[in-house]
Amino acid sequence: MSGQEFDAFSVTSREELAQYLLDLARSVESGEHPMENGTSVDYVRAAGYWVHDMSGFFANQGEETPKNPDWKTIAMIFAAAFVYE
Repeated sequence: MSGQEFDAFSVTSREELAQYLLDLARSVESGEHPMENGTSVDYVRAAGYWVHDMSGFFANQGEETPKNPDWKTIAMIFAAAFVYE
C-alpha cells in the first residue's frame, strides 16, 4: 500500500474503516509498513473485522448500527478487538 492509502482522513464510512484497518494489518505483515510492535497487527486486524461485522452485534442488542459513530462506538471497537484478537 502506498502512503496515500494510509490516509485516515479519507475514511468516510464504516466499510472504509474496516477495509483501512485490514489493509493496514496486511501491509504490516508484508513488511510494507514498518511497525515498532509487530504483534500490534493482530489487534488492528481484529478491530477491522469487528467494524466489518458490528452490525450483527448491534442487531443482537436490538439496536441499529450507528451511521455516525460517536466516542462510545470507538471505545466499543477497541474493547471488541481484544476479544476478536
